[in-house]
Amino acid sequence: MAGSRIPGPLQCLPGPYRIPARSPGPLGVLDQGDSNFTSLLGDTPGPLGWRDHADPTLPWLGDLPNCAAGTPARAADGTPVVTGSDLPSKAKATKDPALWKAWTPPAGYAVLYELIVANEGNLSYMYLDTKNKVTVGIGCYLPGVEDAKKLRFYNRDTQAVATAEEIEADYKAVQEAKPDPEKFPKGRPASHYEQFTKLDMTPTDIGERWLADVKTFQKQLPSYFKDFSNYPSDAKQALTDIAYQYGASGASKNAGGGKLKEAAESGDWQAAADLCAKLEGQASRNTKRKQLFEAAAKAAPKQ
Repeated sequence: MAGSRIPGPLQCLPGPYRIPARSPGPLGVLDQGDSNFTSLLGDTPGPLGWRDHADPTLPWLGDLPNCAAGTPARAADGTPVVTGSDLPSKAKATKDPALWKAWTPPAGYAVLYELIVANEGNLSYMYLDTKNKVTVGIGCYLPGVEDAKKLRFYNRDTQAVATAEEIEADYKAVQEAKPDPEKFPKGRPASHYEQFTKLDMTPTDIGERWLADVKTFQKQLPSYFKDFSNYPSDAKQALTDIAYQYGASGASKNAGGGKLKEAAESGDWQAAADLCAKLEGQASRNTKRKQLFEAAAKAAPKQ
């Protein structure tokens, strides 16, 4: 019966926690002491310990930080556990250092990389950005699950290359974790979404994707900013960062209410610098943009 107390030693082996707890008895492990067999609380036939799986009053594991091996308890979710296990280990696979080594941007991109990463972040797993859009890496927006499947992910536990099905599962799990907009009008921190994912991108894959996106914007900007190729280097850096946030078209039409385009095309870099305070984004990011435009103004003063 529930809450029974049957005298006798609880037999268990040293080692990791066994989930669910298994009390020895003549019926073997799949007896009434195993929650895989029944969810009903009751006596397990055979010589049990006095606080077995059938006991609903087992203490919480977190309340027993220095408990001896073999102490029965309940995990945070209520699952009965006891030290000792003859089950196979579920240890995570060892990461290959060469695969997960840090990525370094090529020459000419270090300043831009530092600026963008400082504001977009650099996360190996999918998450929702401040507008609740699925994103990964360095602010890489993924409009749909098929966009995610074009990227290479690795299973966090096995280190195997993720399948299309695994990528889709992670994408949907993150989507479904969308926060209540009334409680979180600016979304949750990106780190909140790691718990819903099982996959990661390597630093190299993240870095190479970032570089490809930056080069795409740099190819697009001349179509929106007249004579872009002749702009001072610092001005190009600032405009590329703005395009990374707004898009190349948005940088031309929306940034600064369209006045940024006017300032750039007239070579008035000080005017461009003065507009940075009105741009979207963190104040620290706009301060850096302003500094780049001011450097451009010194290098190429308006005639």
